[in-house]
Amino acid sequence: MRRFAVIVALGTLLGMFAGVVTASASAAAHGRYTTIDVPGATATFARSVNDHRVVAGGYTDSHGVSHGFIDRRGVFTTVNDPHAGTAPGQGTLVNGLNNRGVLDGTYTDANGVFHGFIDRHGVFTTVNHAHAGTAPGQGTSVNGLNDHGAVTGYYFNSRGNPVAFAGRPGQFTTVTDPAAAPFSTLASTINDAGVIVGTTINAHALAHGYIDRHGAFTTLNDPHAGTAPGGTVASSINNRGTIVGFYFDSHGTTHGFELNNAR
Repeated sequence: MRRFAVIVALGTLLGMFAGVVTASASAAAHGRYTTIDVPGATATFARSVNDHRVVAGGYTDSHGVSHGFIDRRGVFTTVNDPHAGTAPGQGTLVNGLNNRGVLDGTYTDANGVFHGFIDRHGVFTTVNHAHAGTAPGQGTSVNGLNDHGAVTGYYFNSRGNPVAFAGRPGQFTTVTDPAAAPFSTLASTINDAGVIVGTTINAHALAHGYIDRHGAFTTLNDPHAGTAPGGTVASSINNRGTIVGFYFDSHGTTHGFELNNAR
């Protein structure tokens, strides 16, 4: 289960570039961090926040199965795609939430294949890229959804390599950032002001979040994150500047976070 949640949560950051990222860095981001842990979960991943500060993501239960969640200021609702497998290492992960309450994400079926989905208030639609592989460990992930219905995501091709895409279902365009080294700089989402959040991973497999304000970069590390392989992953930013993501503590356990007043 840990492999599913970590690979999906990190890998989904590939498909979110909205512009060319330059290689500069500055001081660490400070602000008020709030830990998000779904009650009873063994791991929590905050993946998205909308302008109403409703947070969505995924969590792992005690049986190793993944579930999506919605967090309305501490009131949690579980989200499960009806086609998701229910064995350890399978399940549902919510990746995006727009201001109309529409969700998107990824589920793993009983055969271990990934599929994207859109959840319109309990009505689920499966999203599969036409070129996605269909073997275990391959498939499609939908990661972001705006208020106009355009999505971003990635698919694993038949060689197991991730390919980013954007657009409306059935009209996807491949997204390739020519400036970023593979698996080095990963962008998550962009808000209406053009501010991007994402994650970089260094040679020691340590992740650092970042905020990109039109080419001016700020490093984002949760103060509770460990310094062993893991670190901090920035997942989403809303139009008010609230950022959510997750971090790995010194024991390797994941925790969601919310960051307000970042500077």
